[in-house]
Amino acid sequence: MKLPLFVTRKNKYIAGAIMYAVGYACYYLTNHNPISTPRELPMTWIDLNTPFLPYSVLVYISEYFYFAFVYILLRHNDNINKYLYSFFFLQVLSCAIFVIFPTIYPRENYPVPADTPAWLNSIWVWLRQQDAATNCLPSLHVSSVYLSSFAFRSEKANGKFWVFFIWSTLIALSTLTTKQHYVADIVSGLILAVVFYRWFHLKQAYQRIHGTEPIPQMVTTAE
Repeated sequence: MKLPLFVTRKNKYIAGAIMYAVGYACYYLTNHNPISTPRELPMTWIDLNTPFLPYSVLVYISEYFYFAFVYILLRHNDNINKYLYSFFFLQVLSCAIFVIFPTIYPRENYPVPADTPAWLNSIWVWLRQQDAATNCLPSLHVSSVYLSSFAFRSEKANGKFWVFFIWSTLIALSTLTTKQHYVADIVSGLILAVVFYRWFHLKQAYQRIHGTEPIPQMVTTAE
């Protein structure tokens, strides 16, 4: 089945905003309204020995800016179409897993230290209110950022790819130091990112909608 290439220069930002909004809505609903009782996962040696670092929440929440930078910097409409499809279906599958196999992290074991500065504590209060301890496996925080960095590979933008790949890795590590996720969540999130990138960017067939503008020629040399 061929998927339509619907994104153009004119509707790029509207399409992106809608996709991100739908994805976030799906996550928020499953995150705050689990159908069955979420279960904790076994703690690995890494989970148990990774320290709780309150300041690493700044890296963790940088994800919210990360996506905006990625979307602005992606240049080619064909690639943007593929990225949005991969991002959207990644959210759908992950949320389906959250419904079928709900998981939870024991965040109550890791209270924010009393001597944390007030401004940093307010970030923690906000984060733990809007992002419940459920929806652990797979980590959408991890899968979404890695998938986004991979999109630059399709444009042969190696410089941008490495910048965002390193940023993605820091975010992935922060999910451990903020005690938001298990190691298993990170591994499964990375695997999903690779699978969805390979399918939607390299395997899936597409067709152009009549009236949409041609896609600029893809860059063939690394930046």
